[in-house]
Amino acid sequence: MGLFDAFRTEMAPAFNLQQALMTIIVAAVKADGIVQREEVLRIQSICALSPIFARNSSEEDLTVIRFADNITSQLGDKAVLEAAQALSPELRETAFAFATDMIAADGIVGADEEAFLTSLMHKLELPEDRGRWIVWVTMVRNRAAT
Repeated sequence: MGLFDAFRTEMAPAFNLQQALMTIIVAAVKADGIVQREEVLRIQSICALSPIFARNSSEEDLTVIRFADNITSQLGDKAVLEAAQALSPELRETAFAFATDMIAADGIVGADEEAFLTSLMHKLELPEDRGRWIVWVTMVRNRAAT
């Protein structure tokens, strides 16, 4: 047992809206164990285009991203559960859409990523049909030219 283990289990993190969303986004990026350039660019795009992050400076965005990276590294799946609790039902849909977008960012949806999204849909308490629609729309948006 590590010196800080008792503190980690006793103290649940308090998430603000941006931290909760970003934690789910970063967890999606980490789902396949590889962080690719396309995914980093997609996170920056989310920060720039989403009204939720629109008023942030670049430094504030970076602070939120670092928080999410640290909390997902420390708590793993529990970070996603805690983040989900900080979101309204509507913003849980938004979080799932952002996570799906991150999964699709590199053009490959592997088994680990698919399992992550299925698990995330349940953690966010989304109806399965709604989750499927969000995945479908995201895949349509991310199609490569043929």
